[in-house]
Amino acid sequence: GSCMAAWAALGAGRRAEEILLRMYKRSLEGSSSSLPKPSTRCFNAVFLAYANGKEEGRGKRALELLRFMERLHSEGYEDVMPDTYTFNIVMKALTNCGEIGAAQKARQLLRRMEDSNSDGDIQLNPDSLSYNTVLDAFAKEGDAVSAEKLLNEMHSRTGKSMKSAVIAKPDTYSYTSVLNAWAKHEDKTLALKKAEELFNELERKYAAGETDVRADSSVYNALINCWAKSGDRKALYRVTQLLNLMEELGLQGGDSNVEPNSRTYCTVLDALSRSKSWKAVSQSLEILTRMEEFYSEGHECVRPCARAYSIVISTIARSKKKGKAELAQEILHRMESEYRKGNDSARPTVYSYNAVLNAAAFTNGDEKEQEQAFKVACLTFDELRNSDYLRPSHVSYGTFLKAIEKLMPESDVRNDLVKGLFRRCCRDGQVGDLVLRSMKSLTTPDLYQSLLEGVADYGLPKSWSANVRERDSK
Repeated sequence: GSCMAAWAALGAGRRAEEILLRMYKRSLEGSSSSLPKPSTRCFNAVFLAYANGKEEGRGKRALELLRFMERLHSEGYEDVMPDTYTFNIVMKALTNCGEIGAAQKARQLLRRMEDSNSDGDIQLNPDSLSYNTVLDAFAKEGDAVSAEKLLNEMHSRTGKSMKSAVIAKPDTYSYTSVLNAWAKHEDKTLALKKAEELFNELERKYAAGETDVRADSSVYNALINCWAKSGDRKALYRVTQLLNLMEELGLQGGDSNVEPNSRTYCTVLDALSRSKSWKAVSQSLEILTRMEEFYSEGHECVRPCARAYSIVISTIARSKKKGKAELAQEILHRMESEYRKGNDSARPTVYSYNAVLNAAAFTNGDEKEQEQAFKVACLTFDELRNSDYLRPSHVSYGTFLKAIEKLMPESDVRNDLVKGLFRRCCRDGQVGDLVLRSMKSLTTPDLYQSLLEGVADYGLPKSWSANVRERDSK
């Protein structure tokens, strides 16, 4: 049992199952009653390993093992009896497995629990975790219709007289899961309508005295996320309105249940970054400043994080704002200062530096502004190269090369800079597709071929690209 528990903690489902089956076979072969036999606890440990692991096919394997467990119980193994915990873990394994149709399979298990409980089986009484696990499964698949239907069934069961002593009632997690499901729904107009209806329903019930469940920070965040992903023209107004309300009630009014957190701010900032609003930069800077101020006042929940700063820098980079390279650099330095003061969450990432390089590379304007942007690009790349905790990625090199192309006039000095940079890139193992595309655009065919030492793109030394992760834009 302890070995299976250890494998369960590591998420190694197949190894845990091997031990369980070995125990079962030994119990059949041996005559001694002292030999250990499988028990509900042993099976649950294996199910937990599948639920926590990342092994392919773990959801299907958990279901097959559950059927084996039920067969053993029917054959007289009294110590092997599936209970509520068993079903909950198997449903969690289905929720986390990512397999097609897993949510509906979890729902089928929940229905079996409901039916057994209705027949008087108190061992399979579905609790709040049972329902919330299935709701989470629907949310991950974006099946909002099934999620809301299940939520309504929870309300319906709550209103009926059941044989079991404990009735699972919808809680904050239940509503959050349904809202998350609507955020992934294809029909964004319907999704917003349903999300607002759910939110208003919670608010009405709480105002009417039903205080067992209320819209808390997670519900607000889910509604903000739904609007942020909608692409609706009213989205920016609504997400900033909800953030302002959370700040007023939670941070200024003292209601800790509705305090915004870093996720709240990042979702709103991301919505601004994706928008085409001409106010996006000024609004993002204002929100980031509020975040810093609330944190300095002691509100730990709104600790400024690297993602928040990076989103703001990206918003600046995408804009047409005059002096955007310098402004992006300023935010990066604010971020670094926050980190040096002890806020580990604000530690800059490679993506943060790349966003500043991008702001410089795509700076338009007069000669003076472009010259200043090039200085920002050079300083930012040097800071990244000399960082004690970061190294330039293939995106860093590619974006800096793009900045050189756009901001530095053709000359022997530029060619020498490009040669030195490319050789360093080769030594760092960061010659990816972006770097090669930038080099082709930046150099003459002769210079390009001489730097590649006469080798075709597909025949480059493996060491040149050893550290490239093409999917990592950070």
